[in-house]
Amino acid sequence: MRLLISVLFAARLVAQTYQMAHPSPGWETVLRSLGQLPTSGTPHVLVHPSTESAGGILILEGHSPLAGRLGIARAEGIVKLRQIRDVASPELPIVWANEAEIESAKLSSEWQIRARDRWSGEAVLAIRKLPQGAVLWTATEIGASGYERYPFLPQALLAAGLETSVEGRGLWAFFDASFRYRVDLPYLIAQWKRAGISAIHVTSWQFDGAPAERLAWLNQLIALCHENLIQVYAWVELPHVSGRFWNEHPECRERTATGMEASLDWRRLINLVHPGCAAMAEADLLTLLRSQDWDGVNLGELYFESLEGHGNPARFTPFNDDVRADYQKRFGRDPLEDLSGEGLPRLLQYRADLAAQLQSDWLSKLATIREAKPDFDIVLTHIDDRFDTGMRDALGADAARLLRGTEGLNMEFLIEDPATVWHLGPKRYAEIRQRYQGLTDDPGRLAIDLNIVDRYQDVYPTKRQTGAELAQLLHEASSHFAQVALYFEYSLRPVDLPLLGMASAPVTHWKRLESGNLEIRLSRQARVRWRGAARVNGMLWPLMDGESLLLPAGEWQIEAAEKMPAIRVVDSNLKLLGVRPSVAGYEIDYECRAAGALLVEEGDGRKRIPLPRGQGSFRLSATPTAAPAVNSSAQALLRP
Repeated sequence: MRLLISVLFAARLVAQTYQMAHPSPGWETVLRSLGQLPTSGTPHVLVHPSTESAGGILILEGHSPLAGRLGIARAEGIVKLRQIRDVASPELPIVWANEAEIESAKLSSEWQIRARDRWSGEAVLAIRKLPQGAVLWTATEIGASGYERYPFLPQALLAAGLETSVEGRGLWAFFDASFRYRVDLPYLIAQWKRAGISAIHVTSWQFDGAPAERLAWLNQLIALCHENLIQVYAWVELPHVSGRFWNEHPECRERTATGMEASLDWRRLINLVHPGCAAMAEADLLTLLRSQDWDGVNLGELYFESLEGHGNPARFTPFNDDVRADYQKRFGRDPLEDLSGEGLPRLLQYRADLAAQLQSDWLSKLATIREAKPDFDIVLTHIDDRFDTGMRDALGADAARLLRGTEGLNMEFLIEDPATVWHLGPKRYAEIRQRYQGLTDDPGRLAIDLNIVDRYQDVYPTKRQTGAELAQLLHEASSHFAQVALYFEYSLRPVDLPLLGMASAPVTHWKRLESGNLEIRLSRQARVRWRGAARVNGMLWPLMDGESLLLPAGEWQIEAAEKMPAIRVVDSNLKLLGVRPSVAGYEIDYECRAAGALLVEEGDGRKRIPLPRGQGSFRLSATPTAAPAVNSSAQALLRP
C-alpha cells in the first residue's frame, strides 16, 4: 500500500503544505515546484494509511488495500508501458525512457481517467473527487525526478483541487510577433497577466520598415500592455538587423569561413565592422526605438556563429573582407589560415576581442536613447560560457568580460543557457548561478533565460519542457535568480500557463495559526490570496485588490480587518521595498528598472500613476503624489 501525501485545504485559506507518508523524492520535487512546503505538523496535512482523509488530496501509486476500497481493482493480465496519452495534451507524444510492467487495473465509474497507455488503453493516471477532497492515482511510481513518466501531474493535481495561496509575479517573456498577428490582443494580454508576466520582449526587427498597419498593430500591443501594467522591451538580435536590411544591403552581408553569405537559421547576419554598414544599421535601429513607446531594449546575442565552433566552417563567422583585412594587418596572415593548427587560439581570441568591442560600441549607441528618455532600460542577453565553457571559443562569448564592462551602469544581465545543456534538467540552474558568483558587485542584476523549445538531444518523456518539468525548471531558476525570462511566449503550452505563478512562488514559510491568521515568509515580492480587508504586521494593508494582497519580500503575519482602506493600490509593476504608515496615508518605497506604474483605487474610480525609473518613494493618500525617485542608472558609456 502506497499512500504518500494528503494536502488539506482550509475554508478561508488555501493550504500551502504537504507531508510524506513514505519517502518519495519525485513527489516531493513535484510539490515543491508548485509552491507547496513540507510540514511535520498536522494543521494542513493528514496522513492516514488505512482510510481516506477528509478535506485533502490523497496520492496513491499502484495497487493497495486503500486503492481497492476506493474503486481500483486488480484485473487479469500484465501490461507493458512505454508510451502514454494524457488528456492535458492528447496530441503530444509521451515516451518513457524505459519500459515498465504493471498489473492491469479496473477503475470504477467515479474515477476520471487522465492518462492511458497509448496501445492498450490501460488507465495509468486518474483522479476521483470525494465529498471532501480528492484522490490522485498513478499506475506506477512516478520516478525520481517527478516528470519522467507523467509530465502532466501538475495539471492532474489542479483538476483534483490543488490550489496555492502564494503566486510569483514579475516573469519576462520573449514575444515573436510573427506568430500572433491575428490573435485577439486583449485576450492574449489578459492571459499573460494571469500567468504573472510583467514584461514582454518583442521581436523589434520585424517592424523595421513595416507597413503602416503593422506599426499600428505594434502601437496597439504596447498601449494595451501598458494599460495592464506590462512593460514592453524592444528585442534586438544584432548582428541580425532585419530582413529588409539584408535584402536592401547585400554589400553588408556577413560571410562564413567557407565564403558563403551568413544566412544562418532565421538570422541574416550583417557585417557591423564596416563603418558604413554599422552607421546604416544604427540609424535604422535608433529610429525604431525612438518612434515607439518602448520601456527599454534587450540587446541579445551580439557575438558570432556557431555553436559547433570552428569545426563547422560553413557556419563559422565573421569572415567578411573588413575582418580579414584587419586580421592580416595585425598578424600578417589571413584568418582562414588559422582555422586549425597553432594559429587557432589566436583566431579565437581575436573573435572574442571583436565581440567585446562590438558590444561596447552598440551599448554606447543604445545609451543615447536615455538622453531624451532617462527611464529607458537596457538589458543584455548573453549566452552562458561559465557552465558550458566551450561557448567562448564557439561564439566569441565572454560573460565575465561583459559583466565587468557594464558594472555600475544599471544594465540587467540575462544569462541564456545554450542548447548544449537543455537536457541536463532543472538542477543546473543552481550550478549556473554559482559559476557567476563574484563576477559582479551587483548580483541582483543577474537574470536567467529559460528556453522552452524542442530539444535536439534524446530527452524523455517529451521533446519540449512541459508540465512537471517546466514547473521544476521555473521553480529552480526562480530560487537562484531574481529575474526569470521565458523563451518564448508562443512555445508555452496553454495548459502550462496556470503553473507559472505557482512554480515561481517565492514562499519559504507558510503557517496557518490557531487564531486563523496567516504567517508567511517571502524571498521576493508575491501575490497572496486573501479575500477582503487585511492587517499585515498590524497595519491596515493598502496593497490589495479584494482577492489578494501584494507583499514585498519579508516576514508577514496577516489577519482579517473589518474595513477596506479608503485608498489602495490594486496593481503594480514595481519592485516594492517597503510600506509604512504616514499622517496622510502610506509611504511606499519602490524600485523599478524602467518607468513603472501603480494602479490606485479610491471609491469607485481607478487611476494609473506613472513613476520614474530607479528607487523612490510614493505617498499614497487622497491626492497621491510621488516623491522624487533616486535614479540609480548611470549615463556613462560602457567601460572597456
